[in-house]
Amino acid sequence: MFNWKKMSLVLLAAVSLLSGCTKSNIVSPEGGTRAEDGQPDTEINEDIKIDWTEVREDLRDQYLEPYGPFADYVMDLDVRYDDSTGVLTVLLPVSHQTTADVAVAYAQDVLATIGTSVSTQNFYYTAPEENSDGYTTSYGSFFDEHDALVQVFPYDQEGDTSAYIINDTLKAGDRRALEPVKQ
Repeated sequence: MFNWKKMSLVLLAAVSLLSGCTKSNIVSPEGGTRAEDGQPDTEINEDIKIDWTEVREDLRDQYLEPYGPFADYVMDLDVRYDDSTGVLTVLLPVSHQTTADVAVAYAQDVLATIGTSVSTQNFYYTAPEENSDGYTTSYGSFFDEHDALVQVFPYDQEGDTSAYIINDTLKAGDRRALEPVKQ
């Protein structure tokens, strides 16, 4: 037979245990409020450091896969950011069959991927916008504040600037296509 006394004691114990867990620290966190106004801090922090190793891994995942969008041309890639100058250097060694048109499309796609990766890490920056061709000349708001040196060259001729396909510096705020050195 069903014992109502035992069941009511169990329910009473459950209610008393759960009643102590009603304070929410999510809506009103202790220590997570702005000075003396009691409101949560919802400001976007623009000082979050970008993890360039993670950006590099995002690029490698997209472009060094065996069947990536530019698989016939990509040999390697590297991204280096200099904190002291604020310049991002993008190095893109490619195969000898790479034409200027392919190099421009590839480099612009890489810049858009960098802009997306940076915006994912720091919400202060916005992601790039695509145009009807799928490529973008707005690489994300990170490039509105930082210069980018983009170098596309045959994989065995790094350092020989006369052999570079693209050796273009995109100044902060520029919204333009990259320009090849030679056609």
